[in-house]
Amino acid sequence: MVCGRSGTGKSTFINTLCEGQVYPEQSEASQTSSEMDIRTHHVDLCEPDGTTIGLTVVDTPGFGDAINNSDCCNRILNYVERQFDEILAEETRVRRNPRFCDNRIHVALYFIASTGRGLREIDIDFMMALSRRVNIIPVISKADTMTSEELVRAKRAVMADIRHFQIPIYYFPFDSSDSVDEETVEECMALRELVPFAIVGSNLTFPDPNGSGGAIRGRKYPWGFVKVEDPEHSDFAALRSVLFGSHLQELRDLTHDVIYEKYRTEKLSDNPDDNGEEAGEDDDNAYSNSVSARSRNSLRREHQRLREIEASFQREIEQKRQELMLRESQLQEIENQLGFANNNTTTASESVTVE
Repeated sequence: MVCGRSGTGKSTFINTLCEGQVYPEQSEASQTSSEMDIRTHHVDLCEPDGTTIGLTVVDTPGFGDAINNSDCCNRILNYVERQFDEILAEETRVRRNPRFCDNRIHVALYFIASTGRGLREIDIDFMMALSRRVNIIPVISKADTMTSEELVRAKRAVMADIRHFQIPIYYFPFDSSDSVDEETVEECMALRELVPFAIVGSNLTFPDPNGSGGAIRGRKYPWGFVKVEDPEHSDFAALRSVLFGSHLQELRDLTHDVIYEKYRTEKLSDNPDDNGEEAGEDDDNAYSNSVSARSRNSLRREHQRLREIEASFQREIEQKRQELMLRESQLQEIENQLGFANNNTTTASESVTVE
């Protein structure tokens, strides 16, 4: 998922990431006067090693462009939770659909305008709300519009606000125990130094200035050429490696094992949410808007029924185990009797030989 105000370079970033025109060049600008929408695009990306990655991009054109943007956060949060609800409903079915498609959001890239002034109120509110349901990676867009010193100050200002407001972004966690190799720790620490990622995107390709004969994505200026994948110019290459390589599986695992399991526990137990409010009491709460009380009761009943079925299976397994143990005991007794009979026969034979 990509989020951020219109004009922050979301569409250009997606085109650069997918190395193609996923979005028309003017699509983002044309949305500045419209209300927010949520759109999905599926792209199959072929990696250099031949691996194909199925990428589903969720865009939010019009986010943050209205005078009152309070509804934007709720709509996006409801969308994310709706994907969780579909998984939860599928899990509670006795007969599951083998063609069911998992549409959970594994990471949200939040685009911050390159103003150098840190986070705005809408940035803080949105990341605080969405971080409960998805891994958030902050991104400073259009990094080529700032000098190196301005970019350093902008990154520090954003991180200072994130720490001050205790926004739980995805900060490349690692286990500090001895089981983690030193290379992994160094990689995570290096990536932490890049957060928020300062990126440059481009819809255009140019002949490589180095004369390699290939085409590269970049931006041409009177004073020089900016290479999108040059780490001296942009953090794009590092971010792409995180999304499609080094941390791809970790983002998926965190979504399923931590974020979704927490959401699933809240839904099935009907516990208060993170804000200390009982689910369903506040109509403005995005969590209570996602499912009705009737749906939650139905899910609880279905969950209880599945637990009863599981208990029945466990009883049957225990019964079969007891039967097997009894049969094994009977076979052991027969084996002992046969052994005793063989011993008697051998003794009788020896007695005859002696005589």
